[in-house]
Amino acid sequence: MKVHFIRSGERRYSVRVERADAPTLVMDPAPGFDRDLPHDLVHFVVEGVLGLKAGVFGQIAAGGDAGGFRVDAAEGVRDAKDHRRTVRKQAAKGQRLVKAQGREGELSELAAFLFDIEWRRRLRPDSAAQQAALGEAGRVRRSLSSDERARFDAAAPRVFEVFDALSAAWRALRVGEALVLEWPTLERSR
Repeated sequence: MKVHFIRSGERRYSVRVERADAPTLVMDPAPGFDRDLPHDLVHFVVEGVLGLKAGVFGQIAAGGDAGGFRVDAAEGVRDAKDHRRTVRKQAAKGQRLVKAQGREGELSELAAFLFDIEWRRRLRPDSAAQQAALGEAGRVRRSLSSDERARFDAAAPRVFEVFDALSAAWRALRVGEALVLEWPTLERSR
């Protein structure tokens, strides 16, 4: 699965997901633009490193839409009726996967938040927003089981290594350019 993180404006991005056995999905605009690392790219890395199969990108790889993506209108459909049918089928599968995600879906959100806060602490240590987020991060971390905390701690060096590399690549993009990555390997695609 190829995931395109597209810098679609000065303070805007979109995501396009190409899948071999399911319709191409898009989210435009995508929420959580950041000059260093947009929100969905954080999810992509965290879920890939932790091996989460029921997070946002695991659900998409399984044929879902993670609740926020839509079938690309440019997808090769024959007519409007065919497109509506494809959209309905995609939405139904996506809803089934969201309902079945269990704790892993929640872990995806918690991990994205915690790893993002910790990584940004190095970039913007004195900002008021960062200080407030650190307090919340402590509460969230205490909500994890000891096994979950150990899993996150073991993954942290790899997550931050990938964040650093992808952040540099993301910052170098001009409007209209994309960072294209393979799921679940996190490798850059050509």
